[in-house]
Amino acid sequence: MKYRIELTEEQMRVLERSTELFMRLGIGQTWDLADMLCEETLKGYDKDKPESKVVFERYITKRNAIRKVLDSAMGIAYDPYHTPETKTEDGMIAECIWDAIRCARGTSTYGTPMQIGSEPIPKIEVEE
Repeated sequence: MKYRIELTEEQMRVLERSTELFMRLGIGQTWDLADMLCEETLKGYDKDKPESKVVFERYITKRNAIRKVLDSAMGIAYDPYHTPETKTEDGMIAECIWDAIRCARGTSTYGTPMQIGSEPIPKIEVEE
Protein backbone atom coordinates (compact mmCIF):
# COMPACT_ATOMS: atom_id res chain seq x y z
CA MET A 1 0.00 0.00 0.00
CA LYS A 2 1.24 3.52 -0.79
CA TYR A 3 0.13 6.89 0.55
CA ARG A 4 0.34 10.36 -0.90
CA ILE A 5 0.20 13.28 1.53
CA GLU A 6 -0.25 16.92 0.62
CA LEU A 7 1.40 19.26 3.12
CA THR A 8 1.98 22.98 3.40
CA GLU A 9 5.54 24.23 3.87
CA GLU A 10 4.93 24.68 7.61
CA GLN A 11 3.48 21.16 7.93
CA MET A 12 6.46 19.75 6.03
CA ARG A 13 8.84 21.61 8.38
CA VAL A 14 7.05 20.12 11.41
CA LEU A 15 7.14 16.64 9.83
CA GLU A 16 10.86 17.09 9.22
CA ARG A 17 11.42 18.03 12.89
CA SER A 18 9.17 15.20 14.11
CA THR A 19 10.95 12.52 12.12
CA GLU A 20 14.28 13.92 13.28
CA LEU A 21 13.26 13.69 16.95
CA PHE A 22 12.02 10.12 16.52
CA MET A 23 15.06 9.17 14.45
CA ARG A 24 17.50 10.57 17.04
CA LEU A 25 15.84 8.44 19.73
CA GLY A 26 15.80 5.37 17.51
CA ILE A 27 19.48 5.59 16.66
CA GLY A 28 20.58 6.58 20.16
CA GLN A 29 21.81 10.10 19.42
CA THR A 30 20.94 11.67 22.75
CA TRP A 31 23.40 14.54 22.27
CA ASP A 32 21.67 15.79 19.10
CA LEU A 33 18.25 15.22 20.64
CA ALA A 34 19.27 17.25 23.71
CA ASP A 35 20.47 20.04 21.39
CA MET A 36 17.12 20.06 19.59
CA LEU A 37 15.12 20.11 22.81
CA CYS A 38 16.88 23.16 24.23
CA GLU A 39 17.70 25.14 21.08
CA GLU A 40 15.07 27.76 21.97
CA THR A 41 17.50 28.89 24.68
CA LEU A 42 19.78 30.18 21.91
CA LYS A 43 17.13 32.32 20.18
CA GLY A 44 18.69 35.72 19.56
CA TYR A 45 22.14 34.49 20.64
CA ASP A 46 24.99 36.62 19.32
CA LYS A 47 28.47 35.44 20.27
CA ASP A 48 29.81 38.98 19.91
CA LYS A 49 27.58 40.41 22.65
CA PRO A 50 29.03 40.20 26.18
CA GLU A 51 25.66 39.20 27.72
CA SER A 52 25.47 36.23 25.34
CA LYS A 53 28.03 34.32 27.40
CA VAL A 54 25.35 33.80 30.07
CA VAL A 55 22.85 32.66 27.43
CA PHE A 56 25.34 30.15 26.02
CA GLU A 57 26.27 28.84 29.48
CA ARG A 58 22.57 28.38 30.27
CA TYR A 59 22.16 26.48 27.00
CA ILE A 60 25.12 24.18 27.74
CA THR A 61 23.91 23.50 31.29
CA LYS A 62 20.39 22.72 30.07
CA ARG A 63 21.64 20.55 27.19
CA ASN A 64 23.93 18.52 29.44
CA ALA A 65 21.14 17.99 32.00
CA ILE A 66 18.73 16.86 29.28
CA ARG A 67 21.34 14.49 27.88
CA LYS A 68 21.88 12.84 31.28
CA VAL A 69 18.14 12.22 31.57
CA LEU A 70 17.91 10.89 28.01
CA ASP A 71 20.93 8.62 28.49
CA SER A 72 19.32 7.23 31.66
CA ALA A 73 16.02 6.66 29.86
CA MET A 74 17.80 4.93 26.97
CA GLY A 75 19.61 2.71 29.46
CA ILE A 76 16.27 1.69 30.97
CA ALA A 77 14.50 1.26 27.61
CA TYR A 78 17.17 -0.90 25.99
CA ASP A 79 19.00 -3.92 27.27
CA PRO A 80 22.35 -3.40 29.00
CA TYR A 81 24.22 -4.10 25.78
CA HIS A 82 22.64 -1.17 23.92
CA THR A 83 25.19 1.33 22.72
CA PRO A 84 24.71 4.60 20.82
CA GLU A 85 25.88 2.73 17.70
CA THR A 86 22.90 0.35 17.98
CA LYS A 87 20.15 1.63 15.71
CA THR A 88 16.57 0.40 15.77
CA GLU A 89 14.90 -0.45 12.47
CA ASP A 90 12.24 2.22 13.13
CA GLY A 91 15.02 4.73 13.80
CA MET A 92 16.69 3.91 10.48
CA ILE A 93 13.38 4.16 8.60
CA ALA A 94 12.75 7.55 10.23
CA GLU A 95 16.27 8.63 9.25
CA CYS A 96 15.54 7.76 5.60
CA ILE A 97 12.24 9.69 5.68
CA TRP A 98 13.91 12.65 7.40
CA ASP A 99 16.72 12.63 4.83
CA ALA A 100 14.23 12.56 1.92
CA ILE A 101 12.25 15.45 3.43
CA ARG A 102 15.40 17.51 3.90
CA CYS A 103 16.45 16.87 0.31
CA ALA A 104 12.99 17.87 -0.99
CA ARG A 105 12.97 21.05 1.12
CA GLY A 106 16.58 21.93 0.26
CA THR A 107 17.70 21.74 3.91
CA SER A 108 20.00 18.73 3.42
CA THR A 109 23.74 19.21 3.27
CA TYR A 110 24.19 15.85 1.53
CA GLY A 111 22.24 16.44 -1.68
CA THR A 112 20.56 13.08 -2.23
CA PRO A 113 18.77 10.86 0.30
CA MET A 114 20.33 7.57 1.33
CA GLN A 115 18.35 4.38 1.89
CA ILE A 116 18.75 3.54 5.55
CA GLY A 117 16.89 0.56 6.93
CA SER A 118 14.65 -1.87 5.11
CA GLU A 119 12.26 0.58 3.46
CA PRO A 120 12.83 2.37 0.13
CA ILE A 121 13.51 6.11 -0.03
CA PRO A 122 10.17 7.96 -0.03
CA LYS A 123 9.35 9.83 -3.22
CA ILE A 124 8.53 13.45 -2.44
CA GLU A 125 7.26 15.70 -5.21
CA VAL A 126 7.59 19.42 -4.63
CA GLU A 127 4.79 21.56 -6.03
CA GLU A 128 5.08 25.31 -6.28
